Amino acid sequence: MELAWKRWNSRILTTSNLKASEDSTADAQRVTFLHGLGGTGALWRPIAADLENDFDVLALDQRGHGKSLAIPATEPGFTPADFGHDVDQTLRALEFYPTWLVGHSMGVRTACATAQLNPAGVRGLILVDLGLSKDSARIVSENLLEFIDELPAVFPTRREARAFLLAKCKDPSIAQYLIAVSQVGAEGSVSFPFDHEALVKTIHAARDFSAFDAVWGLGASGMPILLLRGAQSLVWEKAEYEREKAQFGESGAHASVVFEEIEGAGHGLPFEKRREFVERVKRFLEAL
Repeated sequence: MELAWKRWNSRILTTSNLKASEDSTADAQRVTFLHGLGGTGALWRPIAADLENDFDVLALDQRGHGKSLAIPATEPGFTPADFGHDVDQTLRALEFYPTWLVGHSMGVRTACATAQLNPAGVRGLILVDLGLSKDSARIVSENLLEFIDELPAVFPTRREARAFLLAKCKDPSIAQYLIAVSQVGAEGSVSFPFDHEALVKTIHAARDFSAFDAVWGLGASGMPILLLRGAQSLVWEKAEYEREKAQFGESGAHASVVFEEIEGAGHGLPFEKRREFVERVKRFLEAL
């Protein structure tokens, strides 16, 4: 499958001219950003702008989102493994391996699946604000399915869209996230850069994927992994975060796996606390 993708050097490049681009830094570390459910690669633009002088940066529109809305009938899957396959094939085509993977929310599972598929091509993972257990995935899925089912495809105005999201979405961070990705169309109407059916399929398909098992296995192999939680997150609850942090800490075989919280942020951590997030990402990458 051919994915839409963006390289943040002020223009969109094609697969063919990426390899010859003068903007590509031969010795720079590569960083690939994977957005959350309902988002697009464009969300990472301000963060990429803070990193692009020191790193080669890529941000993808994942299956069912942004410019990757059109899914061939022969490739109907929306599992984390399907997303991981898309990312792996895109990175191979662009010769963007080895790379660091930064995944937010749904992108956490995609990053894990990609690293499992091609561990030699992944330098490490930065996983942002998603609980690792299957139980957590099911709870989050149930809440999201109820909300997505009610979400209209189009609102007449941005004010009406905002009012609906803030009233109906149980997590204010997710409401703000969707407001940020919304698109203004004809006569001020507002829509979203994703396919509703694709979102529902993605949520259902993620229920049986164990991010915990993926991180456990990859961490045991020595892969550097940083897990970041917004201290006020309603998606990765504090009790679950502490329990998972303790499990890895007690292992003795997961010294490369680091858990940290950032104060003053919820589920939208990378965008709510951009400066702190970028600084933490830089420290992690530059230390390895």
